[in-house]
Amino acid sequence: MSEEYKKKLEAFKKGELSKAEAKEIESDLEKVEQYLQVFEEAEMENQKQAPNSIMNQKKQQRILRRGKWKARFQTAFTALGIFILFTIISTISTAAYYAWGSPDRSDLYRNVIDLTLTVTDPYGSFSGTSINTKPYFGMEATTDMKKKVGDELFKVGEYKTNFLFSLMGMPEKEIQGTTSQQQPVFSFLPKETSPSEWNRLEKVKNGTVSSVYLSFSELFTTDQVFDYFKERNLEIIWFAVDTGIENKGDYGIDPIGFPNSPIWHDDDMIIDSVEKTGNFWLSTESISSSSPEYTEGDSKILQKQFIKTLTFLEKYEKKAENFYFGKLELDKRIAYMEEHGIYHYGVVITGPTEEILKLKKESWIKEIRIDEVRFWNWDN
Repeated sequence: MSEEYKKKLEAFKKGELSKAEAKEIESDLEKVEQYLQVFEEAEMENQKQAPNSIMNQKKQQRILRRGKWKARFQTAFTALGIFILFTIISTISTAAYYAWGSPDRSDLYRNVIDLTLTVTDPYGSFSGTSINTKPYFGMEATTDMKKKVGDELFKVGEYKTNFLFSLMGMPEKEIQGTTSQQQPVFSFLPKETSPSEWNRLEKVKNGTVSSVYLSFSELFTTDQVFDYFKERNLEIIWFAVDTGIENKGDYGIDPIGFPNSPIWHDDDMIIDSVEKTGNFWLSTESISSSSPEYTEGDSKILQKQFIKTLTFLEKYEKKAENFYFGKLELDKRIAYMEEHGIYHYGVVITGPTEEILKLKKESWIKEIRIDEVRFWNWDN
């Protein structure tokens, strides 16, 4: 506002302006009054609309938050659905993968485990493997570890082996009970007789049965070993076999051998009957089979099935070595036995402790290692 206009307003208040000038000032004041009224009305309207604007902002925020959570739930449910679908598909695919073939993969890998233990562990023939397929192309094999002392067969632990497709992991070994974790060993043709283990047996001979490792003074054929134990109230559990690569003259031999019964394979079994149930679309087949006839002490059958087992394991040697925890070199062992024959440097036996002590005077036995001693359970 200019100084001149201010002077006119002062003169207007004092009544000193002419009519024309006064009328002009009055017109200006009316316009100012109208402007102020418009501004007041606008301010009042803004004040009325302000709460609605705040409400709209809160409503928009709620909608936005609801949208975000809805998107999150949709993403989560989509991921969960994909996971469930993948699990179902992988479970079906896993079952199909391990059921493929004749014999199927699960039976094949079970046989590899069982047969490996049979020829590398004196009690391996008493073990049994159960198979459980898992989602995501895996399978778990659980193998019982058992021992026989006298007439008693008992569980001492288990192996757990995981597979991913055909890739076999290292077995996890778990010992149960009070059984010693230190397994006895054979000596290859020892020159000296150690009396300490005999003395230990002397102290527990009454009312007990024992399981022991015997090392011979020389190599014997299977028939010779049977002859030595023919009239004795003892049971041969396992024959240790000279395969040409044992650490001769030292302790700690990792033995290879076979049990006192044939190692039958699936293709050895005799089918007795086949029964089909169901209809054309869905049917099941039940096969009843039995093992071939065997006369106890038939060394030819025992040796034949032993070589057959090693030949089978040679195809899956890497897996077999997982349980052997070392190199098997089956081709060398088989070639050696085919050239030199099958001879034994020791056996694992069980029976009454008193009966085992009678072997102390035998010159063909050079060393004995006690495995287990238990209370009397012998009925033979």
